[in-house]
Amino acid sequence: MLNDLRRRIDLTLAALGPAPKTIVFQPEPRWIGDAEAAHALLAGRYRLAGREIVAPGVGPWRLIAPTEAFEQALHGFAWLDDLAAAATREARRAAQSWTFGWIAQYGDGAGPGWRPETTGRRLRQWLLHAPLILHGAEPDLTRRFMRSCALHARHLERAWRRAEPGLGRIEAATGALYAALALDALRPRLPRLTTRLGLIAERELDGDGGLPSRNPEELCEALETLATAARTLEAAGVEPDPRHLDALRRAAPALRALRLSDGSLARFHGGGAGAPGRADHALTQANVRGAPRADQAMGFRRMAAGRTVAIVDAAAPPRTRWAQASTLGFELSCAGRLLIVAPGPGHLIDPQWAERCRATAAHSTLSLERASSSRVGARARGPAPRPFAHVPGAVAAETADDAAGEWLMCSHDGYAPTHGLLHERRLFLAPDGRDFRGEDTLSAPTARARRRFDAVVEGSRSLGVAFAVRFTLHPEVEVEPDPRGLRATLTLPDAAWTFVQEGGRIAIEEAPWIPPDGGAPRATKQIVVNGRVREYWGRVTWAFRRADPPRPHLRPVA
Repeated sequence: MLNDLRRRIDLTLAALGPAPKTIVFQPEPRWIGDAEAAHALLAGRYRLAGREIVAPGVGPWRLIAPTEAFEQALHGFAWLDDLAAAATREARRAAQSWTFGWIAQYGDGAGPGWRPETTGRRLRQWLLHAPLILHGAEPDLTRRFMRSCALHARHLERAWRRAEPGLGRIEAATGALYAALALDALRPRLPRLTTRLGLIAERELDGDGGLPSRNPEELCEALETLATAARTLEAAGVEPDPRHLDALRRAAPALRALRLSDGSLARFHGGGAGAPGRADHALTQANVRGAPRADQAMGFRRMAAGRTVAIVDAAAPPRTRWAQASTLGFELSCAGRLLIVAPGPGHLIDPQWAERCRATAAHSTLSLERASSSRVGARARGPAPRPFAHVPGAVAAETADDAAGEWLMCSHDGYAPTHGLLHERRLFLAPDGRDFRGEDTLSAPTARARRRFDAVVEGSRSLGVAFAVRFTLHPEVEVEPDPRGLRATLTLPDAAWTFVQEGGRIAIEEAPWIPPDGGAPRATKQIVVNGRVREYWGRVTWAFRRADPPRPHLRPVA
């Protein structure tokens, strides 16, 4: 209610300024949309934020959004990229009708589309595609469009602080900046808004180029937004703020560190794999050359050798609604294919799927008696999913290289308050990328921890506490367990791997997995190594080893 009142006051004040009369600089779109997606949209198939509504003949502003993410994507107008890519008369008419329809229905501040980040995204899309929207439009509609753009921009100058930290504030500030570049009445604001975007970029991206959300897909969108804004300013003859450019130099190596061998992004903390080509586009626009390779970013550690890449979540979850209890979990890819995966952004499906994908048992790490290493507080209120109230207080990670290969030693104390146990994970990757090994241990290292453990097992230390080390397989991977429960054979379309373990027993279970392109969750499998902590100690060792012979080295043709 308070936010609605603030928004109404901001919009009332924003409406007092002069209306723009002309576009003095036309920013050019730097991302090419999907013409096939536009044809589906025109046929009434609205596919946004991982969900789809089929409603032929029903305009977008009559839809009942299935999720909050769908609703914000609809009001953010990113789909204008697709309509522009279609380049048909029908697509142009839809772009015009839906834009002017939005102004008529929501332009006075009504509806769900006035979050600062959504407002900034929509304003940028309108201005990028103004030639498409205004082509052949009646003068009165053109005036309404220009007034609405100015209203958006002036509102954002006050409201950007209320945007979500990180990407949200960057999007809000960028929308206002584009308006100052494009519209004559707002040109005097350009120096101040250029400086503001530089300040926001400096504050929202940390010293290593990461975001507070620890969401790799959000980092990709933040880099793309900042990079295209910098190139647009330069095209208009305006020098970007030095802090803006410095943020690009920090964020580009961080984004590279979060990519798997197929080019997709690691899927943690509400983030997806990213639209195909989006990370490449963001890095190209950033144009950061000569930056050293980063092996860590936003609390993630990257291990890479041969054609194999592993990305490990080596930090506590962020304090966001989409955070996942994935500490020490990893994704593993080889030769452009995913082998071990994270469950993905369950909140795009519904709150129940969000909770499933947040649980430690959904990730490729150790879970204790089905408990998660981060937990929601017992007194938590508000809509699900809710931020974690209890997260690991101490997460450590250290890397080392030697003649044998690359090592990562990490640990967390997320189970210390509940069970008195410390989880330590040691990972190894061979130089040829064909051998990825791990060791997981649980221990009660102090007298206080042992008292806590004893209270859990009620004096029967010999029975101990059950734990499971889980590995979620990509749906394309076929798994065949050994009847003795010691090993499993994994088969991909063009490779074979062997999984072996010691210290537990293998089981194969169902696991949640959200496809990167959205749609219904797909069934996949988990390898589960079950063990027990006895006498304050438990351990399993495991390895993924490529079973097919290495490809011969091909010399270039002279």
